Amino acid sequence: MLDTLIADNYAAVAARYDAHAEPQRRAAEDLLAFTSPVSPRDIFEPGCGTGLYTRLLLAAFPRAELLGVDLSAAMLEMARHNIADVRATFRPADAETFAEGRYDLITANAVFQWFTDLPRGLANLAGLLTPGGTLSFSFFGPETYRELDGALRVVFGDDVGVACRRFTQPAELCRIMRDIFADVEIEERRYTLDFDSLDSLLRSIRYTGTRGRPCGPEMHWTPGRLARVERAFREKYGEILAGYQVIFCKGQQ
Repeated sequence: MLDTLIADNYAAVAARYDAHAEPQRRAAEDLLAFTSPVSPRDIFEPGCGTGLYTRLLLAAFPRAELLGVDLSAAMLEMARHNIADVRATFRPADAETFAEGRYDLITANAVFQWFTDLPRGLANLAGLLTPGGTLSFSFFGPETYRELDGALRVVFGDDVGVACRRFTQPAELCRIMRDIFADVEIEERRYTLDFDSLDSLLRSIRYTGTRGRPCGPEMHWTPGRLARVERAFREKYGEILAGYQVIFCKGQQ
């Protein structure tokens, strides 16, 4: 199941999520284009969050009804506030183990990298599809925040790096999908955002929960450490930037 710490993290930042979610917004737009053409009547959106992707789905499929679930009650409250469409229903649930209903389209934006057992979670969702149904999703890859990872390693050595590097490799993701679906399509894209300071980048990470924070030995961001990493960042890359590796996957029954 998804770690409850992730739900707690999103509960703390729900009100600020959308303002810092530019990579998630780009991924949502690209995911919708990647998912088409489909004509669903029943859509399931695991990990709907504040409804950023939900709004796009409801606009793209005006005859469909949508169920969105999320672990975070605060995120769901934001989704209900942001979306007044009667076709959308929001419920608290763990998307990884959800087992109710049948859907023509199951689609999720930047969610499944949080699954603790990705093969089992995706197989479970595939079992909720109607005949001919589609599962599509975007997925942050292990090269997300590689610039921050590089700066951290310069300052602290190889034992410290971004937690994203533990995310599933694209080749493994492809293998998992092909074990579940006969018809699979996978595409990779890269986004890059510029930030005026390391502190701005870290705030973006904090408010979107994309797990750029260091893994390895426990580390707290003191002013001295912040200055050292920012200096290494600028010396290595010339500016403060963040690269996002986004993998788009689609499987059809």
